[in-house]
Amino acid sequence: MKVVVMVRGWAGCAAAISAKKAGADVSIFEKTYLLLGPGNVGGIMRNKRRFTAAEELITLGAGDLINITDENSRHKHMDFQEEREFVKSF
Repeated sequence: MKVVVMVRGWAGCAAAISAKKAGADVSIFEKTYLLLGPGNVGGIMRNKRRFTAAEELITLGAGDLINITDENSRHKHMDFQEEREFVKSF
């Protein structure tokens, strides 16, 4: 089975991952040079409280989506110390 996903942020990425896990041959198309959408700003997944959301999603089993986003982010190896301290406060 072949699946084409017209990516629109998280939903499109999640659909592509689900189809791939089901054994489909998946092709992804995005109109911009970054996977954007409401959960990703400027190619950075873990900034301004998104760090917490990313860690929660990994814990809940959505690690594939977060890892793919991290691997394809435009800005890599950014340290958001403020976010780490916020998470530790709980």
